[in-house]
Amino acid sequence: MDEAIVGQDWETGEVFREGITVRVRHMTNGQVEINGFPTTAWRRINDARLRGQQLGTKRGESEHRERNEDISVRRATQQIRLRCKQICANSMITLTTRENIQEIERFYPLCKEFFRRMRLHGEFHYVAVPERQKRGAWHLHVACQGKVAKRLIIAVWLRVVGGKGNGYCHVSNPGRSDSQRGNGKRWESHRLAAYISKYIAKDVSGRELNDKRYWTSRGIVVPEKQDWGTWIDHPSMYDAARPVLEYLQGVAGLDDLVAHISVKGNSFWFATGPRFFGPMPPAIEPVA
Repeated sequence: MDEAIVGQDWETGEVFREGITVRVRHMTNGQVEINGFPTTAWRRINDARLRGQQLGTKRGESEHRERNEDISVRRATQQIRLRCKQICANSMITLTTRENIQEIERFYPLCKEFFRRMRLHGEFHYVAVPERQKRGAWHLHVACQGKVAKRLIIAVWLRVVGGKGNGYCHVSNPGRSDSQRGNGKRWESHRLAAYISKYIAKDVSGRELNDKRYWTSRGIVVPEKQDWGTWIDHPSMYDAARPVLEYLQGVAGLDDLVAHISVKGNSFWFATGPRFFGPMPPAIEPVA
């Protein structure tokens, strides 16, 4: 790999060079995510960010509000996906009220009480996103791990909303025809996390910048990304992806690999499913 990586001074004094940066994230359950993306004009970008901080523009009031909103939505969607992966989410609950509650300030306390009551019955890790229905009322999508005790979920929610007839609870493994056929098969959690993050985050873009876009249980710690390295003046992203795939083959296997490759964007994203439960593997050594 070229030693002229991002963050070093180049002997030529150039401030603009193209390359591909690769980063890896190891989840505690053995899932691995690796993404590669273009790296260009890093000094110019950093200078622009610094100037923005010095100006002290208030959040939501800058002339780049649309761009800030897009970044905020993508960040929230990513966090939803990663937290779903970290808890190995493989079930989804939808909580609805009969009353047309259109104020999030009224809806949130009901959800908070639901989570409190669920914790009385044992550990309950979740990732939840509120969404508006067509009638304008809020309902809640909750991603969680394990076989959900449907009767318990329904009973708890009905107690919260005031009894039978005042609310509805639906438990599903969304997306695949397996759940529609009712044959009991469950999603691989890493595939479901990607699906849920898109599905339950579709309403995220409709919020104000200061609004809370999702709720999660305490104790979900998402591992930080590790810098794999940066290829400068690399011939193509395919050449950068080759050692990545070889690494994944060695540490996780490729049987359940989920991949997204963008030729136009010169980028790639790979993810594998869970392998074990235990401590996070040691940091990888940068490729040479």
